[in-house]
Amino acid sequence: MHGRLKVKTTAQQEEEKKRERERKLKLYVAARDACFSKRKEGVLDEEALQLSQQLLSSNPDFSTLWNYRREILTHLDTVREEDDMQKIYESELSFLEFCLKQNPKSYGSWHHRGWVSARLPRPDWSRELGLCDRCLSLDERNCEY
Repeated sequence: MHGRLKVKTTAQQEEEKKRERERKLKLYVAARDACFSKRKEGVLDEEALQLSQQLLSSNPDFSTLWNYRREILTHLDTVREEDDMQKIYESELSFLEFCLKQNPKSYGSWHHRGWVSARLPRPDWSRELGLCDRCLSLDERNCEY
């Protein structure tokens, strides 16, 4: 009123945060259910990759979704040319790098990265070793031998 900002109370702020968390949870659950539905129906397409990417971006420790992505990529490998698969796998590695920046100790992300790297038609092992070095240096609890 009269050019002054209304200061929110702590209770109001908490209520707004609660509503925002509930809204995000509803979106996440809807996306998860859609992804599970696609998998149950045997859908192995780029749209399913995008949907699972959305979910894994916020929770990279969702092993069922990494398995689904492997199923999709395995299928695409049978219907796409080698150059197309190189691009798809490189895109997958970029996405995995994003996931590992969020959680460098995500077993699911590392396992999937190894799986993708083993299937790359033309892998860049020096890039992989550089990423490993960077991730190991992020946490002082990692032993140096």
